[in-house]
Order: sequence, then C-alpha cells, then structure tokens
Amino acid sequence: MAVFARLMAAEGLKFRHSVAARMVWILPVIFLVLEFLVFERPFLGLSTLTPKVQATLDTLQLKMVLALWGGFLHPLMLALLPALLFRPEHRFKTWRHLHAMPTPRRGIFLAKAAFALLLVAGVLALVGLLLWIERTALGMMNPQLALPFHGLQMAKLLGWLWLSSLPLLATYLWVSDRINSLAVPVVLGLVGLLLTIALAGQELPQPWRRDLIPWVLPYAAAERVVHSGLAQQEAHLAGTPFQPEPDVLRLPSGKKVRTQQSAPDEVVFPPPPPTPFWLLGGFSAGAGLLLLVLGWVDAGRCRS
Repeated sequence: MAVFARLMAAEGLKFRHSVAARMVWILPVIFLVLEFLVFERPFLGLSTLTPKVQATLDTLQLKMVLALWGGFLHPLMLALLPALLFRPEHRFKTWRHLHAMPTPRRGIFLAKAAFALLLVAGVLALVGLLLWIERTALGMMNPQLALPFHGLQMAKLLGWLWLSSLPLLATYLWVSDRINSLAVPVVLGLVGLLLTIALAGQELPQPWRRDLIPWVLPYAAAERVVHSGLAQQEAHLAGTPFQPEPDVLRLPSGKKVRTQQSAPDEVVFPPPPPTPFWLLGGFSAGAGLLLLVLGWVDAGRCRS
C-alpha cells in the first residue's frame, strides 16, 4: 500500500507540469463559455418568462451537459487524458529506468489508471460546479432567471457519465500504455464519435446492441437520465439534421411530402423499451474492470 501511495504521489508531481493539468480545466471552461454564449445569454434580456420559455430554461443545463459535453467534449477528454498521462514515460524513454527500480511494473499502470479515474471524476464535478455558479450568476443579473439548480439530477447525470466511461477509459489506458502516439487514441475517439452520431436516435428492436458499444455507452447512459417523450432515444446533436422528420415522407427523388394522420408514428408503432439502467451500469462496471485487469496484466511485459 505504501508503494502504491508513492506511485500516486509521483503521478501527481508529473501531472502538475503536464499538458493534462491544463486540459482538465480548459475543457470545462470551454464548455461553460459555449453553453453561456450560445444558449443562456439570449435569455438575459427577457423581462418576463412564458411558461414554455421557463420550462425550456429549467432543463437547459441538463440537456446541454448531454448534448455539448457528453456528445463532444467528454469523448475528446477520454481519448486525450490517458495518452497525456503516459506521455512523460514514452517521450523521455524512461521505461527501462522505471523497471530497474524496486517498483512493480504493473503498479505503474495501476497508479495511472487510478489517477485517470480520479481526474475524470474531478472534471465532471468541476462541470457541475461551474453550471451551479452560472445559474446563480444568471439569477443575480436577471431575477426572472432565478430558477432552481437541479443538483440531484445533475449529479446523477454526471455520475452516469463517469460510470459508463469506464470501459472506454480502460481501453484508452491499455492503448496508451502499448503505443507511443497521441494520434492513435485521437483517431479512435473520432471514429467512436462518428459511430455515436450515426447510431444515436436510431430505433432498434434490441437497443442494448447499440447502447453497450463502449463508444456509444456514455452518451446512451446519460441520455437515459434526461430522456423524455415516447421515442426510444434522442438523436445526437450533430446527427439531428439527418433524422427523419415526423409526418414527412421522403420520395426517392428527394421531394418531401407531408402526411396527415391522427396519431404520430411512435404512438401507433411504439418503439421497444430502452436499455434498462441495471444493464447499462452492470456492463459498464464489469467491462471496465475486465479491460483494466487485461491492461494491468499486459503492463508486466518486458519492454524493448
């Protein structure tokens, strides 16, 4: 235990002077700035709020955490963070020196994995704190915007983002330990993001086959927290323009024909129930632990 504590302390010292230390606070700040300028700022000039506008503003932060953070910045952070944590050892070729010391090889990987898990949790907590500060500041600038901050639901949303990210984070840790390149996890992250954009919002007879893909899993679990309506899943923000329009039939020529019916399609043909929380949580914990163990075992190899 004392050896592991010293390894964690060493990771903390390396982290203080690394690019990862700047990334873990820059990304939440970028998210807050974009969320405020694009979505919150237009409400500042309103003297009165209609019930519809108030309902929109009340759940806006939760939806933006899902769409903007969970849909774009969170996958980027998961791809970059493990690679940046392994960068000092790869960049300065210190593996032989570290393995010559009385320190277990697998202990280094375990310390980095634990440090990455703590950093992801800290970043998500920072996102929640910044949103609380924003909601409080908006209420001070315009009393009409003094709406309650949904702390419990926000904590649930961020907690599911952390839990459902375990398989993907474990995969990136294993890849970053094996490969000395930032490009590989970034490419994997971009491919996963495109996969999420393409699959999110698709009505499937067995939605768990989509939701349990590690790259799709964080968005799918977070979407279940803020989900509303009869649809099986809300589409990804980037994939919304490509979703079928309700009561609109697109002909082979590309022309759109609006149809008339007494009830929407999701009422006439209700979709299958979404993936249950117990399956999302159980798979996230089990797959994340399995991949971490495999990466931990592989970390004991002899490095050339």
